[in-house]
Amino acid sequence: AAAFLPASEGFGFQSGKNAAASRRGGAKTNSPLLEDALASYPFVNDDKTKLSTNFNELARLYGDEEALDMVKIMPRVLRFKSENFERCLNSWEEQFGLENAQKMVQRNPGLLGIPPVLTGDDKPSYFMSYVIAATRPTPLKVAVYAVLAVLLAGNADFWQGGGFYNGGMVEGNL
Repeated sequence: AAAFLPASEGFGFQSGKNAAASRRGGAKTNSPLLEDALASYPFVNDDKTKLSTNFNELARLYGDEEALDMVKIMPRVLRFKSENFERCLNSWEEQFGLENAQKMVQRNPGLLGIPPVLTGDDKPSYFMSYVIAATRPTPLKVAVYAVLAVLLAGNADFWQGGGFYNGGMVEGNL
């Protein structure tokens, strides 16, 4: 059945609803994960009231766990203008559907720093959110790159033989 979906549905650009969506119109309350979010925030001398307000707005729009994950990925998201969060989400919801818009921001929380007037045609941002998520440094990725760097740097035969380019494609050696 998926093979016969229009491109917009195949790429997931249709509206969906989730638990956070039902909270969108509700009264502002403190998230149960507010203290965890503030503990994850590494910067000092910031207004805790503003940080709390921003986290609670994120939790209202995206869900408590998802908001905490965004803060852990990018703590400075708590410094962004919370009055833009819902306006940006509404714009992205029109383009991609609610669930996809929320997932896009969860993959790349830096999108919350974009003013709502710049969220008009964000299909490139949607696709780049996957690239951002895939290339985000994690302890495993850092360890793999470090091991590769040590192995390659310490392998004199590899470098003396020409490294990645060993001259095999030079004219006459084909």
